[in-house]
Amino acid sequence: MNLKRYRVNNIKEALKFIKRDLGSDAMIVSTRQVKENTGAFGLFGKTMLEVTASASEKKKDNRSSVPATKALETYGGSSETSETVLADTFLTPRNKSVLSVRDETRKMMLPIQKELQGIRITLGDLSSQSDGLDKHLMGELKHELGEMRHMMHILATHTGSITEPDLPENLLLLYQQMKFSGMEERFSRRLVMEAQLNMTTEDIENFAYVKIFIARMLMKIIKITRGMEGLKSPQKIVALLGPTGVGKTTTLAKIASEQMLKYKRKVALISVDTNHSSAAEQIRSFAKKIKAPFSVVKYKAEMNRIIDSYESYDSIIIDTDGCSQRNEKQLYEMREIFDERGRIHNALVLSATSKDSDMSEVTRKFG
Repeated sequence: MNLKRYRVNNIKEALKFIKRDLGSDAMIVSTRQVKENTGAFGLFGKTMLEVTASASEKKKDNRSSVPATKALETYGGSSETSETVLADTFLTPRNKSVLSVRDETRKMMLPIQKELQGIRITLGDLSSQSDGLDKHLMGELKHELGEMRHMMHILATHTGSITEPDLPENLLLLYQQMKFSGMEERFSRRLVMEAQLNMTTEDIENFAYVKIFIARMLMKIIKITRGMEGLKSPQKIVALLGPTGVGKTTTLAKIASEQMLKYKRKVALISVDTNHSSAAEQIRSFAKKIKAPFSVVKYKAEMNRIIDSYESYDSIIIDTDGCSQRNEKQLYEMREIFDERGRIHNALVLSATSKDSDMSEVTRKFG
């Protein structure tokens, strides 16, 4: 079999190369996301779509195939069409339909649902029997319950409808790109439907214009607050919380610079360093450059004492250790330190490139 791989920005670009090299009857075998030009340490790479295609071959067993001309309509590089399902559809004699895939997924979910229900019952019984139950044990059980719920969410996503809406080509392409990037299906579908209602046929034919139009729709939907300026208290105290690697330390540096240069405020910096991370040293170095006081905190009592010592400062910005949304112990420790709701404003930091499902989980756990 003549297989060729293409690394492209989107499925439309892939189809152009596939038809040129392998003909209009070529078959798409698989699609997956890959990083390109990642550098020496695997950083800063660009996300590309890798498409594997095969030239059409007439076989006696009449294997099921989807020509390249129909691939966009049928699969479109959707994140909900897994590489395994694609390969199985193209390369085996069995012609599995979408319905059969859903049925198999539902069968996989049944034992997980039973186990999930069992964990819930166990947790309820333990809670009612003893208030003094070991917190670590309860934390482990809750962590397992969270993992099961996460797995159920992933499986439930694959049982949903994977049919594409009836849209003009450019809107359909953008819809597929949004889903491929991790946006929830209902949001991406609503965006393109609204765009279709508010755009002329001529505008829809211009792909660049369609992207700009939908980007502007998103900008109108997403509410942007005034940040620290929106806080009513005279002394503004903000703690930056969130998972590892989302940019909390960088965000702290940007906010501190804005407070000092734009608003001419006296700024103090605090780092909650319970895991001896390097972030505290980075902030210490930054604090020296901007001539701001800096303190490291490990316990709640220290936090209260240091905030009191910064009484004369207009703004206090607090950086925290990266904390996984699935680590109940770390979350509990963080809540213990930031339990003073009226005094410290907690701000959750998220990566704009995260999938909707990941953002929802992080928001729920940190909330």
